[in-house]
Amino acid sequence: MAKKTSSDRPRRPASKFLLAGIDIGGTKIHTVIARGNGTVLGRARKKTRPERGFDGVMERVKENLLEACEEAGVRIKELRAIGVGAPSAIRADGTAVHAPNMGWRNAPLARTLSRMLHKTICAANDCDLGTFGEYAFGAGRGSKSLVGLFPGTGLGGGIVDRGRLNRGGNRLAAELGHMVVVVDGRTCGCGRRGCLEAYASKTGMSAGLAERIATRQWKTTLKSQEDLLGLRSSVLAEAYRGGDELVRDVVDEAARYLGIGVANMITILGPDTVVLGGGVFEALGRDLIGIVRTTARDHVFPPPSFKDTRIVLSRLGDDAVALGAVAYAQSEMGLR
Repeated sequence: MAKKTSSDRPRRPASKFLLAGIDIGGTKIHTVIARGNGTVLGRARKKTRPERGFDGVMERVKENLLEACEEAGVRIKELRAIGVGAPSAIRADGTAVHAPNMGWRNAPLARTLSRMLHKTICAANDCDLGTFGEYAFGAGRGSKSLVGLFPGTGLGGGIVDRGRLNRGGNRLAAELGHMVVVVDGRTCGCGRRGCLEAYASKTGMSAGLAERIATRQWKTTLKSQEDLLGLRSSVLAEAYRGGDELVRDVVDEAARYLGIGVANMITILGPDTVVLGGGVFEALGRDLIGIVRTTARDHVFPPPSFKDTRIVLSRLGDDAVALGAVAYAQSEMGLR
């Protein structure tokens, strides 16, 4: 393999700029104030309260940003730009197309926050930004091309190629959790059938557990169907490591489906790195990554291409989306 030249290597963000990165989720808002090199100067976290509507959430975003700025000892006017991630496809003008767990449709995310904060707002899908964060500052640092997959309640992901997010010509692509892995399979939250999310997310695992519990052929530490509602990654991890046969069967199956998804991405894109993150892999990553790697190796084509891709665990944890928003804002603003 030819030695990389300086022009081949991704350009790393400069350190002299101050930026904010905001992760708007269904349950929490998480904000960081950081330098352009990813050094975090302040953080703040606040419950989202989506029941207050779009305008109410925007007010809470502003409050959260002010709290993060206070911790960092800076003022909003000192920020060069603000990056924002939200659980929705985001159009070029910063409109959030559809965020089901927020109750948003065609919400003017970037325009509203720009008016409130008097700053340039660079908005993108949260999982795209989680991937971009790992590319810029985390486990994918130094990669030319990277795919991120993040199983949590749902399953999101993103694609970075030579320093740019790949979202297709319409900026709505890279919904990796909705690649079909089982024709006419389990119903997904999106309303379609057989999506990767329906098998490899916590929602998918809950469905698999319920299906098996209904047969009464398994012994499990899960006491009832109620244990499956809002299933936490920590509960899964405790049962898995405690030897619960049912949980181990379902979770290992989910890891195999995720491995098929990884194989598909390697076959189609041939990335340098695949990063696995999200709540499930923060709790069980070291237990499951071997299953994912083995399954991906068995399904990738051509087989030698598997050796060209690293499959690794994320490093940024809860900061991934917010730091990805920092890197994205810096990239979009041309701050180098």
